[in-house]
Amino acid sequence: MLQEITIKNFALIGSARLVLSPGLNVLTGETGAGKSILIDAVEIALGGRASSDVIRTGTREALVDVVFDVMDSPDLRRLVADMGLAEPDDPILVISRQIPADGRSTCRVNGRAVSLTNLRRITELLIDIHGQHEHQSLLKPERHIDLLDAFGGEETAELRAQVSRVHRRWRETLEEIEALAGDERDRARRLDLLRFQAEEIEKAELVPGEEEELLRERSLLVSAERRQETAATAYSHLYGTEGAGPGSAHDHIGQALKALEELAALDPEVRTVLEVVQQAAVQLDEASRDIRRYRDAVQFDQGRLAEVEARLDLITSLKRKYGSTEEEVLAFGRQARADYERLTRAVELAQELDERAAREREELDRLCALLTRARRAAADRLGRAIEEALADLEMKGARLVVGLEPLDPPGPKGADRVEFLFTANPGEPPKPLSRIASGGETSRVMLALKAILAEADEVPTMIFDEIDSGVGGGAAQAVAEKLAAIALSRQVVCVTHLARIASLADAHHLILKETVDGRTTTRVKTLTPEEREHEVARMLAGHPPTPITLAHAREMLEQGKAVKEKVRALRSGAGALPGPA
Repeated sequence: MLQEITIKNFALIGSARLVLSPGLNVLTGETGAGKSILIDAVEIALGGRASSDVIRTGTREALVDVVFDVMDSPDLRRLVADMGLAEPDDPILVISRQIPADGRSTCRVNGRAVSLTNLRRITELLIDIHGQHEHQSLLKPERHIDLLDAFGGEETAELRAQVSRVHRRWRETLEEIEALAGDERDRARRLDLLRFQAEEIEKAELVPGEEEELLRERSLLVSAERRQETAATAYSHLYGTEGAGPGSAHDHIGQALKALEELAALDPEVRTVLEVVQQAAVQLDEASRDIRRYRDAVQFDQGRLAEVEARLDLITSLKRKYGSTEEEVLAFGRQARADYERLTRAVELAQELDERAAREREELDRLCALLTRARRAAADRLGRAIEEALADLEMKGARLVVGLEPLDPPGPKGADRVEFLFTANPGEPPKPLSRIASGGETSRVMLALKAILAEADEVPTMIFDEIDSGVGGGAAQAVAEKLAAIALSRQVVCVTHLARIASLADAHHLILKETVDGRTTTRVKTLTPEEREHEVARMLAGHPPTPITLAHAREMLEQGKAVKEKVRALRSGAGALPGPA
């Protein structure tokens, strides 16, 4: 149940707070006072489209908070808990929408940020809002299939989802067939290109990491001559060369060893130094042998360098055309080969696709037939329910027939074209609703539909913004009683201009437009019984109320109490929505 609405800096509303009651809540006020602004704010808070245009002039942001009591909605509490937005047993849900002038709006549930998608998943279980012009959607045949399926329940919803999935696969297969049946010359050119690309990459026999190894090898080959010369110089200094005179490190350390041996014989303390130099001589000999082997192993191979350069040029060329790494080039080659093979077997593939499309179409037709059968059953039930509801709304003899015509080829919603056909008079053939229903009749048909669909989906709160448009006289009383009957099992919030509806309210709220400090502002006031008499009198005859209109208002309010008791008695006795009193 919707408990509370708080609005700040939204359109004409500077600040407003509305506490709602169970049952029927009515919102009244003079034309232009801003009754629908309140509903617009709630709709935006619950995930509707938000624009900075709604921000009150001179302020930086608009804010709407709505508070719900969800104790009697276990499925909703479980969903919110699964999203991590509340504890499973938390009875209160607070939804906020912040709309800044210079950025994107923010949605929060219990103070935690939430995406619009998840917010809408939550709010569709909380509330159903009938906008000011929504009854006009009944005049659009394309909406009728959705209304019928909403009434059809889980069976229809599941079949429709299956139809949508199979239809999508079938359409994708048909698109593949279309693409395959393209211009033959284009396919031939494509084949030539794919063959060239695949063969060029395959012939190269690339190995991942090869380029890095080749670059290292090229560096060694390019520096071979210089490395050989430098190693020879180092060896000459370490060990000397054949035919060269003394002067190498080997010669010098040999002479040093002789001198140290003589010295050690004279002074044993020098033996430690002798041992160190002897070790150095051994290490020097080892280093000399190592550098000689390195010198002899270095070869300057001009032919190998040319091979490496050519290979690197090939890899660079392939990378420039097919990818930034060897792995990407190889992947491109594999894809080119796969595409080439796919196109070369185009005839075989076309046959496979045709067979697949036929299987998918057969499955689609089977599911569509089941969906059509479910819709026809739902259409019969809906027609009877609407006929009963319309009789309750002072439209005895009126009929709404749900027409189903075959649709070929099927669409994502199935193989049916659905249109509501209507007749207000017995004996007259039903015709398209859009061509014959008056504004008041359309409003009552929509109210009947809303009441029936609400019974099906058990939404706890319904909001009606001028559902009584175009309705007057006895029909107004019937609409009022229908709203009162709906309000016995769920909360109803109704913006109305009819005193008959206001007289049946469980809570009456007045929307006022005032000028404060030179600025127009809208505020909300919950009426006392005495204030309610004056408002109903205004609705009956305008300002200022006279003793006669006040007496009439008091009488209507007393009648309202009696009507509500009668509606309650009929509801508890018959278990269905009652007719007019």
